[in-house]
Amino acid sequence: MENKSSSLEKKMLRGTLILTVTSFVVKVLSAVYRVPFQNLVGDEGFYVYQQVYPLYGIAMTFALSGLPIYLSKLIAGSQDAAEQQLIISKFLTVVGCLSVLSFTLIYFGSGIIAIAMGDTALRPVIQAVSLVFLIIPFISLYRGYYQGLMEMKPTAISQLVEQSIRVLIILVAGYLFLKLSLSVYQTGTIAMWGAVFGSISGLATLVYYSFKKKVHFSWLKVRVLVDKTFTRKLLTQGGILCVFSAYLILFQLIDSFSVLHALRMNGLSDLSAKIAKGVYDRGQPLVQVGLVVAVSMTATFLPLLTRYYIENNRQRYDATVQSYLKISRVVSSAAAIGLALILPYINQALFNENEGQLTLEIFVLSIFFVSMIQSYQTIYQSQNRVKHQFISAVSGLVVKLLTTDWLTSDFGTLGASVSTLLGLAVCLVMFHLHLHQLVKKSNESTRATAKLLLSLGIMTGSLLIYRWVISLFVLHSRTLALFLALLGVMIGVGSYLTCLIKLAVLNHSEWLMLPLGDKVVKQFKL
Repeated sequence: MENKSSSLEKKMLRGTLILTVTSFVVKVLSAVYRVPFQNLVGDEGFYVYQQVYPLYGIAMTFALSGLPIYLSKLIAGSQDAAEQQLIISKFLTVVGCLSVLSFTLIYFGSGIIAIAMGDTALRPVIQAVSLVFLIIPFISLYRGYYQGLMEMKPTAISQLVEQSIRVLIILVAGYLFLKLSLSVYQTGTIAMWGAVFGSISGLATLVYYSFKKKVHFSWLKVRVLVDKTFTRKLLTQGGILCVFSAYLILFQLIDSFSVLHALRMNGLSDLSAKIAKGVYDRGQPLVQVGLVVAVSMTATFLPLLTRYYIENNRQRYDATVQSYLKISRVVSSAAAIGLALILPYINQALFNENEGQLTLEIFVLSIFFVSMIQSYQTIYQSQNRVKHQFISAVSGLVVKLLTTDWLTSDFGTLGASVSTLLGLAVCLVMFHLHLHQLVKKSNESTRATAKLLLSLGIMTGSLLIYRWVISLFVLHSRTLALFLALLGVMIGVGSYLTCLIKLAVLNHSEWLMLPLGDKVVKQFKL
């Protein structure tokens, strides 16, 4: 049993590294393409794309994270190929019906959705993105199946292909905007077609791997199979997992229906409100990059935690949970604070201006909250604890829904950022309050937290001094701003890493759970 667990951990670590590296490349692509796209189409064109983006984001998060992670859990717990075949038939039946229903509601209800968003011209953009929902059943099936077998490479490569095609078409749309004098709405529609063709390309990649690796399920044996118990569990357990995989995007969807209206109430003209919303939306790709490690760890930790729980290996389960939470705190807190402190240089380098600096600095702090929420949710999911996940998710969304209009009307996009943090904080607190019922508390938690806070304090102090020194000079060049941002990253990472090592915040095994952590262990003989 010990050798089997050790083998699983090694495979999990390799999977984490593969997904992390690929996800980082994809997230960089996702952030970088927005820069030339925004520069080509302006803040109004960027607003059009970002206003509808949450619909695509939800679909792809379900197809990339939510549904595959849930299916991987079922595959990992299956006994043989016959049971896997049965699971696949049930999965496709439910997800297929839901996908067709989602497409129908969004495509034919696009006019109503556009009105609710405050811009009727968004209708064709919404119709284009609705087609992505038809691809979800197939792409989520392949990814979930491979991840359940701890084979992360097919998911990683398909994700890279999918995003590369999508980004290419989006940039072509921006180019055509200039050359053919297209409207911002025509450009947005073409850009959303990039999502459709990208998804098809990702699916084609997964199909290729199915032939190459000779998967154990057969499409000839797949049949429509209605199982009420399976359907109920998928809608509850799988649904909750999907909600949390797309949790921040759901917040963004609330913004799409609320912020534009609220900015108009704040006294802005229609065009000014759209531009302000476009500036506010710059925070999304920055947060996505910051969440790379958290998302990748979720995809690999869930099957491992589920297996330990099924095997009733309580000691390994509790130890893995405590390490998982500690690693999440260490990574996400540094990413959130560090990004907020160097954001002025990133904003200048990417968008050639510092509009909305305070709004974006507050918004990127959501990296910490979302990462921790995903970590807690993974723990609850491994034990099939659905009720409290649902309560926590709804609580956060309700707070976001109730505060966005009010805070944005009074404080503009700054209020929208604050409402996001409030909603996420409520959700995280709700999760934390019930954790003791699931996992034995570690005796080292208080000491480890103190060491972490000291490390964060030293990193913050280093970057504040760095910002003060830079503020003595006038910053005009985007190239210089990019250099200063990268230098800030090195200063932040260097000071933080030094503190983590000197204060022994992480133990040997926890370092090995981090991507490239083995390099740190070898270099510093930890």
